[in-house]
Amino acid sequence: MWSARIRATARWGVAALVAVGAITAAGTSANAVQTTPNIAYAPADPAGSRGHLLDLYVPDGAGPWPLVVWSTGSAWTSDDGKAGANAIAQQLNPRGIAVAGVSVRSSSQAKFPAQVHDVKAAIRYLRANAAQYRLDPGKFATMGDSSGGWVAAMGALTGGVASLEGNLGTTGVSSTVQAGVDFFGPTDFIRLAQQDQGGWIDHNSPDAPEAQLLGCAIPSCPDKARQADPIRYVDANDPPMLLLHGRADNVVPHAQTEILYDALNAACVDTRFFSVPGAGHSHADVTSASRYGQQTVRTTDGCRETVTQGTPNPSWDTIAAFLKDAWAGTGPTPTPTPTPTPTSTPTPTPTPTPTSTPTPTPTSSPTSNPQAGCTATYTVVSSWPGGFVSEVKVTAGNGPLGGWRVSVSLPSGSATNVWSGQSAGGSHLTVTNAPWNGQLGAGQSTVFGFQGTGSGAGATVSCAAA
Repeated sequence: MWSARIRATARWGVAALVAVGAITAAGTSANAVQTTPNIAYAPADPAGSRGHLLDLYVPDGAGPWPLVVWSTGSAWTSDDGKAGANAIAQQLNPRGIAVAGVSVRSSSQAKFPAQVHDVKAAIRYLRANAAQYRLDPGKFATMGDSSGGWVAAMGALTGGVASLEGNLGTTGVSSTVQAGVDFFGPTDFIRLAQQDQGGWIDHNSPDAPEAQLLGCAIPSCPDKARQADPIRYVDANDPPMLLLHGRADNVVPHAQTEILYDALNAACVDTRFFSVPGAGHSHADVTSASRYGQQTVRTTDGCRETVTQGTPNPSWDTIAAFLKDAWAGTGPTPTPTPTPTPTSTPTPTPTPTPTSTPTPTPTSSPTSNPQAGCTATYTVVSSWPGGFVSEVKVTAGNGPLGGWRVSVSLPSGSATNVWSGQSAGGSHLTVTNAPWNGQLGAGQSTVFGFQGTGSGAGATVSCAAA
């Protein structure tokens, strides 16, 4: 089944796929990375914006290398989706996989389907220039988290849908990909509100992120909402899909991935779904070794479903193996015996650029009266020479919040781009809630993030009701 589908997604005429063993052998020699930042895959729109830029991370060596097209989530509020791709490259480059961090336009810059047009334009550009960048044009995959997971799912599931192709940038080249990886992206906008269990977003509000994407509150434009649902486009010709979602996610309901998996399973699309208890709205949490052994794994291979408990682990080794199987046309092999104790992911051979800093234990700075207000927990998600990405978790105290304000002091760095919040300042940053994540019930949390220059170490944070 996998071989047939790979051939179906390669109709644009590339040569036959090489064996997976060749990819694995190439991966073992990937000890350095060539980084090419800020490649314009289409003209900026609006002028001066970042929504049509990509950063490319390619292992040293002749290649050609398979490629993951990554988009970081921001509830569609940022046009800098390529931010954070260096952390994904740090995981995948040593495993013989190139990474393109792709930015798409924000919901304030353009409404749906512009973001799908953008990612498809990036794929066409990279495929047309595959020889220049040492990429294998027959082994592309999309990947992303949250709204970036939506971008990845739409990119993977809408191959051949003319209305979503657009005409940006490079044309006359296929935008079809051979695999998709979706970390907890929304899949059915209309059912978001129905499935929400104590989350902090009113998905029926005109201020909800998906409403901002569409330009209308979901209940008022159901037909338009359905056009933006990845689940709508599932059919038997889709490429293999890997789905990962934490059961403690209070931003995108876990049920959103459940229904996408069910649709893919019904269509006999080769799919693996990791459901991770305790994990929240963070790909670092979902893939954390501390979660290993707890997950439920549902695998569909050729219309046959297997369910395992505790194995395989949702590690980057597993993700890379899934991609290589998809690109080679072989299905995943479920492991029937559960792992009795958590196992750790082998540390990959480090690459000189970018380098990674292990995620430290989060440090929190509570306000003086957290019972009446809120606390903030700061985490450096990834870092490299001269830059970093951090997240701040805001948690309400014993009473509800109608809004929040977080102060972040960066002694050795400066924030350059903030998502899921409204900000002012650089080294001394003040972030207030976005229109859709200010109302928190007692004990509920939300997360905002930012990219910065310099170092994110040593930061102090405080939180107050606004």
